[in-house]
Amino acid sequence: MENRNAVVLFNLGGPDSLRSVRPFLFNLFSDPDIFKFPLSFLTQKVFAWLIARRRAPEAAKGYAAIGGKSPLLENTQEQAIALQLALAEEGEFDVYVCMRYWHPLSREVVADLKTKGYSRVILLPLYPQYSLTTTGSSYNAFLRECKRQNYQPEAIFIEQWYDQTHYQDAIVESLKAEAEKFPDPDPNYIEVLFSAHGLPQKFIDAGDPYEKQIRATYESVRAKLGWPHTALCYQSRVGPLKWLQPYTDKVIEEKASAGVKQMLVYPIAFVSDHIETLYELGMLYAELARKHGIEHYRVAPALNNHPLLIQALKTLVIDSLAAPSDASIPQESAPAAPAPNLQHGASRKI
Repeated sequence: MENRNAVVLFNLGGPDSLRSVRPFLFNLFSDPDIFKFPLSFLTQKVFAWLIARRRAPEAAKGYAAIGGKSPLLENTQEQAIALQLALAEEGEFDVYVCMRYWHPLSREVVADLKTKGYSRVILLPLYPQYSLTTTGSSYNAFLRECKRQNYQPEAIFIEQWYDQTHYQDAIVESLKAEAEKFPDPDPNYIEVLFSAHGLPQKFIDAGDPYEKQIRATYESVRAKLGWPHTALCYQSRVGPLKWLQPYTDKVIEEKASAGVKQMLVYPIAFVSDHIETLYELGMLYAELARKHGIEHYRVAPALNNHPLLIQALKTLVIDSLAAPSDASIPQESAPAAPAPNLQHGASRKI
């Protein structure tokens, strides 16, 4: 495969059955980039097992409500197929899916790439905004597997792409299409909430650039959209720590109290539908909105295989090949360090 490029799409992963919920959560809570336990070299797996055991029943309810499994793998595979077709006219590319917490895991993907002999691998996270907890964690896991399996390709790492034009245009196009489904599609009478996955404030305080990049995405998309009523908020907080605010559920209640009757929610940090878009936003928060008097509540779908998203991913891949080479030895993303100050589609060769 010396003349072919492997493109690896990083994503979170999700359980493929209700039986998989607990082991999926175990993998999640075993992540050393996110969860820091005392004497972690001894206790990480023990704490992960205990937390997964406690959280699994409630999490399983959510997956049961959306069909008994996460649709994330299928959605990501569709993106991979669409991207490979789009790249066919540009050269020889094979697109792979690599999940962080469920199959196909890094060890499986690295083994496959090594067996097939790819000399160049382009690592493309399906997280537009960089965070150690998403892009950084996926990159670190992949890098550890490369070292463990003694696989040393030329690797190009695309670290962030929140300001990619096609990506932002796809969001605008999606919102406009969804607004047409309201009884009154006039933007003056639609409240738009851009809901991002939350993050404990301690990560931001330590230098993680996620919040700045989410806000930059929001401000740019809001300007392109040109609608008068928008807000940025954060979902999915758990535990006692302080998380990024304002919280989505609280904003829904506040907007309802202010008399909002039509609300359109967009999952700004996600490009693939999964439990947080379908269940948390689409079911739990829909019920909350109705309870507080919002008559018409809609969640715009994530971009999934939207043509403009696929164009964005294609552009990122092609541009990364033209980026200047950095011959530095690969290093893991530091837990408290932000990504380098790069523009959209920025990459480094390792």
